[in-house]
Amino acid sequence: MTALNIKNEEVVKLIKELAELHGESMTAVVTVAVREKLERDRKPEINEQRMQYWLDFGRRARESTDPKWLAVDTDELLYDEKGLPK
Repeated sequence: MTALNIKNEEVVKLIKELAELHGESMTAVVTVAVREKLERDRKPEINEQRMQYWLDFGRRARESTDPKWLAVDTDELLYDEKGLPK
């Protein structure tokens, strides 16, 4: 097992305070803190507000577009009968 020697007095003070608040050992609170931080950092960050903006944008764009244009086969506009770009 590798020992961890923390030489930063502020960090040690914070760990002790957290351990006392929770009635746990310093090792236990460090373990929980590191696990929680890893859990947060491993999850992809989803900006709900930005996601909702783009969903609303797409909805508004679709609602404001002529339905005839939405029915157009874009392949016919971009490619000839041989599948080559026009």
